[in-house]
Amino acid sequence: MREVRGQTVTTIAGRQYGGRAVTERKAERRQRFLDAAIRIFGERGYANCSLADVCAAASLSKRQFYEEFETREDILVAAYDQIQDEATAALATALSDVGPNPNAKDTVTRVLSSFLVSIGSDPYRAKLAFVEVVGVSERMEQHRRARRHRWTDVLLMSVEPLAGAGAHARVNPELAISALIGAVNGLAHEWLLSDPRPPVSDLVELLVPMALSLIARD
Repeated sequence: MREVRGQTVTTIAGRQYGGRAVTERKAERRQRFLDAAIRIFGERGYANCSLADVCAAASLSKRQFYEEFETREDILVAAYDQIQDEATAALATALSDVGPNPNAKDTVTRVLSSFLVSIGSDPYRAKLAFVEVVGVSERMEQHRRARRHRWTDVLLMSVEPLAGAGAHARVNPELAISALIGAVNGLAHEWLLSDPRPPVSDLVELLVPMALSLIARD
């Protein structure tokens, strides 16, 4: 605590600037860049947006951009990761409400709904996550594959909580989960291109039977 012109100021972390910690301001600025990137990449397409466009959309300077990221592709990766992380958190929240003797159809419906609503409630987020990151570069393709593997691990650990004791992904578990992930990605892509775009619940209704067909019991 310290006195500044008769006011008490509490240091949150590190230096203060304008009454706010530098780390807080930095985090807010980074989020402004990410929000702007998601919006314009989703609206206009990643290939059609320059670094200057990202800065203008965020109302921030190139100097500030380079304090957070090295390249335009770096902010695409960071935006993609944020969307994926938030979808993972939505799935975890849905799983936390599942009881000890789950009804597989009900729980799979709930979890798929949570995931798709997290991404699909904003078409810009969905377009970035399912369309704009495809074919950008070898680095981006490797990163997408790594994220798919992380989803595979999460979903394999979720089968028993979703469907009850003894439940597991049938045949080759990794390939079974990959089949579901591929179906989700492909269906979401077509959903984005549809006009008019159907509700997310239509996607869930199509995906639930597929997900249930991949679950076996001992």
